[in-house]
Amino acid sequence: MADHDSRERFLALAEAAVGAWAYMAGLLQDLPIPVIIPDLERMMDEDGDPADALLALSRVRAVIDDEPISEAHKRAFEHMVLDWFAAYEVLTLVKVAGPAPWRLDVVEFALNRFVTWAELIDDEEPDDSQS
Repeated sequence: MADHDSRERFLALAEAAVGAWAYMAGLLQDLPIPVIIPDLERMMDEDGDPADALLALSRVRAVIDDEPISEAHKRAFEHMVLDWFAAYEVLTLVKVAGPAPWRLDVVEFALNRFVTWAELIDDEEPDDSQS
């Protein structure tokens, strides 16, 4: 029974990570200098190499510094990207090593932080005192 619950939780968290990617892609596209990342779901459906998408997201960390936005906003994007990477990396570990409860908790925690950063970015320009 617990194994089934862990599998269900893993699938829900993996789906949330894919949704978070799509949401992040929209936020990046709305920047003053739009940043485009590949559609992760389409890459997965077309048997593409997810490494290409991950490398594109990694490059976001470098190009975000060139955006004409506040330093606090840049940090929010940086943290959002890192939290997505943390969730993805642990989901990958779960596939290899199994869904230990703490691994799934780490993914959930990273995705919750991701949502916090994404809401901050989406709602308004943060000021330097909020970072």
